[in-house]
Amino acid sequence: MKRRENEIEKKPTFNNDSKTSKNERNVFDKKKHRLKKLGSDPIIGVSRCIVVFPIVDQWQERRKRAVLRGYYKEIPKDRCARQKGTETKVETRSRENDTSGPKKSPSFFDVARKEYERKKEETLRVKAEREEALRKYKEKKMQAYKKLSKRTKKGQPVMKDRIELLLQKIQQDKAN
Repeated sequence: MKRRENEIEKKPTFNNDSKTSKNERNVFDKKKHRLKKLGSDPIIGVSRCIVVFPIVDQWQERRKRAVLRGYYKEIPKDRCARQKGTETKVETRSRENDTSGPKKSPSFFDVARKEYERKKEETLRVKAEREEALRKYKEKKMQAYKKLSKRTKKGQPVMKDRIELLLQKIQQDKAN
């Protein structure tokens, strides 16, 4: 019992005065904290005699590069927007006047679309040829099967059709 009473008495108590409001709290400065903790001078490694720059410098460099990357990424978008605006004005003028001036070279998208359409037509043509050849093959095979499957009343194969097929094969081989 006494132990429990001692534990209860040892618990810290909070006064309303000791609590701080959100407005009074200090804002955490990451850069200041890193400079204080790691320093700005290079650290020399003792075991391998290597100069290792602190994390702060690396972090600052990465941040600078990220900002520059974002800037350079935005520049081409602005140029493209400006060029599109001027090109549409030129196109409308040339269409209205119908003058035979220098022709605009096709864009990469137009060239790619034409190439895609050409390949698509080629594949359709090849597919149609393949289907036609397969249809002819099946037709020829069916005729041969009908001739070979003919039987007499007693169930014997009809030799007349078989001999005709052999004759056709010999004539084709001789022609080739």
